[in-house]
Amino acid sequence: MLDYDEEAARYDALRGGEPRAAAAAEAVLGLLPETVGELLDLGCGTGIVTRRLAAGRPGARVTCLDRAPAMTLRAAARLPGAVVRADSRRLPFPDGRF
Repeated sequence: MLDYDEEAARYDALRGGEPRAAAAAEAVLGLLPETVGELLDLGCGTGIVTRRLAAGRPGARVTCLDRAPAMTLRAAARLPGAVVRADSRRLPFPDGRF
């Protein structure tokens, strides 16, 4: 199994960097209505895609959730105040929030 804490520093570069992030965000944004109140990026990793999702829906409250400490540290640099470190099997949010 991949150790995402060990991979965090090179994760984006090894997975296509900004061009891949732009394509991924564009695909997700194409599925969302123009007005979204809350958006959860589950398994957000470094936040490289999440940052673009937030920019694409400026009225939305976007939350980035990941379990790996090194990934969430990188995501927090991109999305201050919008990153949660948690296990996706036990979400720390009330039901129906997203």
